[in-house]
Amino acid sequence: MNKKTGRPLGFRHSIFLLILLFGALGMPAHGAGFNFGVNADNWKNQIKNPAFGEALEKMGVRFVVWHISPEEVASGRRLLEIIEFSRKRDLKYLFNTELVNYAVNVKYFKHKDGTYRWDIREKVMKALQHDPHFLGVVYDEPMLMQSMCGMQVGGRTIPPYFADTRTDTVERAYERVVREIGKLSNFYGRTNRRLIFEMVFPDYAHAAARGGALPAPKLLKENYNDLMYYIYASAARQYEQSELWACVDLWFLDRFPEEGRGGNKHHTPAELKDTLTFAYQAGIDYVYVEHVKGLVDGAFNLTDYGQKVVEFQKMRNKLNRRDWRSLRPQKIVRRFPDGYWGQTYSNFIPDHPYGSRQSHPELRKAADKWLRFLNDLSGGKIPPEANNWNAVNHPFFRKQEYIPFAGLPSFAVMDHYHDVGGMDLVPPSIGN
Repeated sequence: MNKKTGRPLGFRHSIFLLILLFGALGMPAHGAGFNFGVNADNWKNQIKNPAFGEALEKMGVRFVVWHISPEEVASGRRLLEIIEFSRKRDLKYLFNTELVNYAVNVKYFKHKDGTYRWDIREKVMKALQHDPHFLGVVYDEPMLMQSMCGMQVGGRTIPPYFADTRTDTVERAYERVVREIGKLSNFYGRTNRRLIFEMVFPDYAHAAARGGALPAPKLLKENYNDLMYYIYASAARQYEQSELWACVDLWFLDRFPEEGRGGNKHHTPAELKDTLTFAYQAGIDYVYVEHVKGLVDGAFNLTDYGQKVVEFQKMRNKLNRRDWRSLRPQKIVRRFPDGYWGQTYSNFIPDHPYGSRQSHPELRKAADKWLRFLNDLSGGKIPPEANNWNAVNHPFFRKQEYIPFAGLPSFAVMDHYHDVGGMDLVPPSIGN
């Protein structure tokens, strides 16, 4: 990184190399059926060890979501190593830009409008537009970062991700964020690449989908799998998306089974297999596990978690597989996606929908009704005040070990732009 400009060194050189490599290749076709992948990085030169690639092959990996750094883009060589590794093993690949969420005050991530976000540069996208293995870009927890706009965290002020909406009404904040997502969607669409939003909470799916992103809900993590599925499948159906993605995340709050070393209050190998089975049977098109470092040990031998992936792959063809596009919901709810999941019980994450700091009592009343609806629908498995384990101060979630499924019947959630029968939780103040 050039300290004076904040721009990666060797940027133009790396673009030239990419154009040479991919200038004559054909365009990719969007895949059909079930596609399994993993989240990984090459920050320790893992791909140089043949055992790493062999481990991916054993688990039936078909695509990799690579966490990258600006330095890898800058060097050209390091990015090409990832690309060539993927091509030689016939792996589709995406770039994950999560680093921006933690890298403070890096000029490369700053935009003229004051936002702070890593958009892959147009020259890189054009250089890769003819690579049939390149699927697109993953924005990691972007809606969380937007909701934290202006917050003080560890001495750092969180900058706006999409727009500075702190003084906006919630409705205006929603519209501004959707508009900015639409610009990103159009940008990546010009090179026929996917824009994936990896999403951590059981909400905000509809805003992302309306803007043209493909929302990928985090299964496991701190969520009920079936709750996430129905919400995100509903958003994908309402906005007529062609694919449904999901990230099966082995993190649980601050715990991760590094090199397969789990323990008390970690997600278990059995939970991983059950969740992969659920995702397959539910008809999700692209499913990837975060992170591969939980599936392999330091020598890239499969851990108990990795072995469960192998078991799943061996048995999945015997399973019935549905199509999320043809779900027949038993219940339908219409609501404004206000982002509330129980922040009253969180020490860290605020109730700032889309970054707005404005009071929204009508939305909170609607959110309370929404949570009570989920409580009834789940037969009490989801408490009536919060719906995931990020509500760390809630009496239920503080004491209850993780439960992967709430036992929910099929239901659909439509946003305020969809006029359907069923339970209407849109306040009168929210216009169409």
